[in-house]
Amino acid sequence: MVPIVKIRVMLTRMYVDNYKCFVNFECNFASKQLILGANGTGKTTILDVLATLRDFCIRGEAIADRFGGRSRTRWQNPAVPEQTFELDVTGNNGIYTLRLVVDSWGVPERPRVITESVSYSGKPIFRFERGEVFLYNDQHEEKVKYPFDWHRSALATIAERRDNRKLCWFKNWLGELLYVSPDPRKISGVASRELKYPDQYLENFADWFRHLRQETDDHAYIKDLTEVIEGFSAMRLEDAGEHRREIKIRLAPFGGDRNGKPITEYLLSELSDGQRVLIALYAILHFSVKPGATLCFDEPDNFIALGEIQAWLTKILERAEDVEPECQVLIVSHHPELLNRMAFQNGLLLDRPDGRHARCRRFGDTLQTGLTAAELMARGWDNG
Repeated sequence: MVPIVKIRVMLTRMYVDNYKCFVNFECNFASKQLILGANGTGKTTILDVLATLRDFCIRGEAIADRFGGRSRTRWQNPAVPEQTFELDVTGNNGIYTLRLVVDSWGVPERPRVITESVSYSGKPIFRFERGEVFLYNDQHEEKVKYPFDWHRSALATIAERRDNRKLCWFKNWLGELLYVSPDPRKISGVASRELKYPDQYLENFADWFRHLRQETDDHAYIKDLTEVIEGFSAMRLEDAGEHRREIKIRLAPFGGDRNGKPITEYLLSELSDGQRVLIALYAILHFSVKPGATLCFDEPDNFIALGEIQAWLTKILERAEDVEPECQVLIVSHHPELLNRMAFQNGLLLDRPDGRHARCRRFGDTLQTGLTAAELMARGWDNG
């Protein structure tokens, strides 16, 4: 019998230099990765780098908002002007490498792009170097050269053509990268438009849900919510005037409505913090787990109970494995349930000796204590 070989699409490596607590920092990722460590060791910064590269290189956000200034590693002496970022991504039958080098120039100083490039298995498919863009076709032949603004991403402006499909594959992968850190105090229940992607804190959840209702079937999503939220029976959008719509949740009084008790409707903002986070996390489970996608979660366990995070974690890891190519899941967490579930096999441990540069390595029980991962972390007996 011929063995089944799974197609891999995933972020495999990150390199960052001179960005916050990262100096000559490199880490490698698995398809399921738990990122752990003490507060202030750079766990969230890993995900911030991914979102920053996505927003700048794909969505065209302003460079001044993300690079230079206070984002540089401030304790280096002498100060280093350049910031360097690299990503390696396996997919489309090759290995992509994104490289971005930024410094600052002028009075007052403004960040600018020194190098922005994408290669495919070591061969160029895009390059922006010191104010000039070099475009290549899928055979890696240089076809076009032109000047461009040093203070913007040239990659973000490249449109899809018949001869640059390798580059467009990478742009689509990075553009689909999801990074969320659910904050129920910011989750909005009022939609004024339709948006294709949720933002980091899910402030635009209603706008995203409005888009989903037009594009997808939410039957399985609603079914899951009836199982995890007591009394939940329906979720809909109601006209609120001036092109706005409000999310309304139908809940039975405590104990359910099986005996004919009346059902009450609530605004999303009237629900508890935990209920709002569950509604958001299960939406991501049902609508964002796509073939080859990379999903990044920063402490998704905040605000919800042990049994609730356990059920959601099991479902999202199983669903991520079921799609082809497999979906990659990166999770930052201190939660004991996530530690015990993922740390020994898929744990990436960060620390900062003397409070300086962050470093990372695989989590493990090097002392062979036999303790759980959560107990090792609680006692400080991890391999740090």
